[in-house]
Amino acid sequence: MKENLYLAIDQGGQSSRVGVYSKSGELICQFSAPCATSHYQPENSPYPYIEQDGNEVLLGIRQCLDKVLDHLGERVCNINAASFAGQGSSLLCWNSKTGDPLTPVLSWQDIRGEPYLKQIPLTHQQAQSTTGLRMSPHYGASKIRWCLDNCDRVKQALDQQSLAIGPIVSFIFWHLLDQKNHVDPGHAQRTLLWNLHRNEWDERLLELFQIPKSVLPECRFHNSHFGNLKMGHHVIPFFASARDQGASLFAVGLPDVSTCYVNMGTGAFIQRISNILHAPDGLLVSPLWIPQHTYGEAENINASSPCYLNELADKPWYAWEATVNGAASAMTFIQEQTNLEITPVQMEAALQLNPQREVYFLNAIGGLSAPYWRTDLLSRFAEGLSAQEKILAWIESVIFQIAVNIKLMKTSGEISSIRISGGFSKSNAICQKLSDISELEVCRSDNADATLQGAACMATGLSPDWQPHFQSEVFCPQENADLNNRFHAWQNAMQKWLTP
Repeated sequence: MKENLYLAIDQGGQSSRVGVYSKSGELICQFSAPCATSHYQPENSPYPYIEQDGNEVLLGIRQCLDKVLDHLGERVCNINAASFAGQGSSLLCWNSKTGDPLTPVLSWQDIRGEPYLKQIPLTHQQAQSTTGLRMSPHYGASKIRWCLDNCDRVKQALDQQSLAIGPIVSFIFWHLLDQKNHVDPGHAQRTLLWNLHRNEWDERLLELFQIPKSVLPECRFHNSHFGNLKMGHHVIPFFASARDQGASLFAVGLPDVSTCYVNMGTGAFIQRISNILHAPDGLLVSPLWIPQHTYGEAENINASSPCYLNELADKPWYAWEATVNGAASAMTFIQEQTNLEITPVQMEAALQLNPQREVYFLNAIGGLSAPYWRTDLLSRFAEGLSAQEKILAWIESVIFQIAVNIKLMKTSGEISSIRISGGFSKSNAICQKLSDISELEVCRSDNADATLQGAACMATGLSPDWQPHFQSEVFCPQENADLNNRFHAWQNAMQKWLTP
């Protein structure tokens, strides 16, 4: 019997990874390539530029695909389908005829387009009712506007009708998949130009931001046929694409509606399944898996594609979502404030402290995000903290903000547990503190590849055969009066900080 294999690509801020999985979720092989994210401060800009090199990203993915081909040999013919997961709000401009990048990749962390938002007569509530998102410079619309106004090569390409702008997934698809310029709902949403209810570019938003529709990729569905990938003599159809955080929820199959999913890495991302498209103020609504037929579109793809092999792929999945920007992305700032190299050992030592005075950090690194959404505040510590106390206050500020967002997510129904992943989740102390402050069990699995694995699950069409096995560790809530006191002190300081 022929084995059924599935290929997944995960493109992130520090590396690109390619993996091949069996239909049950067993990892067959995996390869990665680094791709640096640069930070620099131009003299004429109040905002740091945070960028990647599009050609470097593309080269790394190609190198990983070559290694997969070398590893599998003739078995590459057993790959039935492929999928992609990537950074939702990172985008670039390229020449639609040659594929050459015209700009660097502007990272999701880059907020240089913020001044444009002040010119747009649109409230947060109006933006959210259309897109599921709030007005934010982290999303693509203001970045696109900045490129159109400030990059000569972009202006020239626009005049010559050879300009393409889109999330990094669209650039990669253009190069890997027969020069097809497509985008899935998750990546399209993060441009702040996508209509949550119709899965298409919103004409009013395009007009407000003065962005021509002709330069944007074609909006598809999560389970569309995005194109074909050639590996040796074998042609692999791409049948799934999703934003990285959305894909991660499908790592072990269909997500649990009573679980809150937390990924603590560069930023902290909190998600909870909900098909209620009107979230509490401060939370976002994100599409996770919007199958083709949901909107009644007439487009047909090959009936043998995995997205039609079981009824589970028929259901649309959405999530309430929140972000906390200042997790690992705040590390440089904390090092400057403490004159210490922030290592896992330093962090663990700080987490063992139990100060009996006010120790807090008001964390606006990368902008104060959900549920507050402020970009006009400067981070500050409580008075007179030692270097180690500052590290403790920083980490607990992330935990506290996660807890605030989880409380909001409970309005969609009771939450039974938290499933945690990401670099910070390796710390037992962080997992225990989150359990104590949220009064929920925190489950940590030994799966370090949730995004890549979730993308592969999507390539199978959310097959019920997808049942990977991982060891999990559970942290149960304990009474922690001192932690609760610091939480209340942080909340009081936040209230004063947020009040004009």
